[in-house]
Amino acid sequence: MERFANRKLLSVLLVVCLMAACTRLERNASPAPAPTDRAPMAIVMAAELAVARGDIARASTLYDRTAERLSDVEVIARGARLALRAGDMAAASRLGGRWVALAPDSGEARRLQGLVSLRRGNTERAIDRFLEGLPTDPGDRDAVIDRLGQRLRDSALPPEALDVMRAVAASAPQSEGAQLALARLAIHRDQPAVALEVVASVLASRPESRNARLIRADALLELDRIDEALAVFRALLAESPDNEALGFEYARALMAGNRDSQALEQFRSLVEAGTTRLQLLNAAVVVALRSGDDDLALTALQRLRATNAPLGRRSLLLEGRLLRRLDRLEESLDVFDLALQPRPDDAELRYARAMTRFAAGDLEGGEADLRHVLRDNPDNPEALNALGYVLVDQTDRIREGAKLIERAYEIRPDAPAIVDSMGWAAFRQGRLEEALGFLERAHERTNGDPEIAAHLGEVLWVLDRRDEARTVWRDAQQAFDGDHPVLEETMERLDQ
Repeated sequence: MERFANRKLLSVLLVVCLMAACTRLERNASPAPAPTDRAPMAIVMAAELAVARGDIARASTLYDRTAERLSDVEVIARGARLALRAGDMAAASRLGGRWVALAPDSGEARRLQGLVSLRRGNTERAIDRFLEGLPTDPGDRDAVIDRLGQRLRDSALPPEALDVMRAVAASAPQSEGAQLALARLAIHRDQPAVALEVVASVLASRPESRNARLIRADALLELDRIDEALAVFRALLAESPDNEALGFEYARALMAGNRDSQALEQFRSLVEAGTTRLQLLNAAVVVALRSGDDDLALTALQRLRATNAPLGRRSLLLEGRLLRRLDRLEESLDVFDLALQPRPDDAELRYARAMTRFAAGDLEGGEADLRHVLRDNPDNPEALNALGYVLVDQTDRIREGAKLIERAYEIRPDAPAIVDSMGWAAFRQGRLEEALGFLERAHERTNGDPEIAAHLGEVLWVLDRRDEARTVWRDAQQAFDGDHPVLEETMERLDQ
């Protein structure tokens, strides 16, 4: 409603927007000298141009300078809000006073004065102004108190903000909304015990209040009383088992309480129930990946894509990688093809598709993707190393591949994957002792990566240090959860 309350302000802002569009290229120019003898609305226009350029402090100064010459309430209100936003409490105080003088019945003007007083350390005056600014209608009053509670979360406000909110809530002792606004602010202000006390008083008269019970659960979580908090959520879910939002809150509470396996199962049930909620699906992906549940992560990602078509490249990149890890290579390629359509030069996507193509045995296609990356950035160490390794490991173009790996090593000599490739290239060229040195370095830096362990063990085996090779392989098997194809193939080929 406020935006349409005054045609004059709209007209000014329209002119300002047009002027700002025409002067967009001058954003970095030095500010014009402050106007000193202009009509008030011309100064307002200059102030709004400053806003368009991102200079809120200058806009505040200009509004303040002309406040006494303005009689339009909405223009003055605009200036007061800008001054508060700029942190110019002196200007905000003067503009707020002018606003009250022009509109003595404006509750918003009084509340702005309350914020200014609180910022200046005058808690008692702040309380008076906020109480004066409360509507008399209970519904309107509760809405204003709720918004006030959100405003008082501002980190720029002193701790006394909670005292102010306590006084405001005390003015409406029968209002559940007012008491819960106080409880929410107490949690935000790191006073969960206060929140728990306030909520207890609400629940004493309204034990069925879902909002009060949810805030109680939040306060219990903050107090590290995890089991009690989870019991609250379970009781609420028993009453409303199909409430998806409540189920999501329960899942997040499980995460907050480090109940990862239970959180995973809760997210699984929500995803399997068919949720399309963006935030929930994103959280499910995170929890699933953290728990190593690639199938659930993939299901959530694909649901995201099905229900939120304009997904970003990051989601598609992750989906393609997961499909590759699950050996669903054709689907992985389809996802990367889709992701690359609007961004064919994206190096990370090209690299990821190359890895899938190599996994599918398409060496030519994978090489083409990496050559595309190197065309745009000849010094991309990941692309140099990946292409070099494939040429060394899977073709007879060993010398060519070794040169690419050496270039990657010059750029990033401490990267374990590149050090491993240097060792494997040396091995493939018959330089066993040199290969051993590189591979031992790579092995130490990764604490037993299975592919590097496979390479190191093979060199040790060829050097007739077979017990050492077996130890390296066995340690890698124990450290790696699951079968690793390169490690397993190497052991089966050499140690039958």
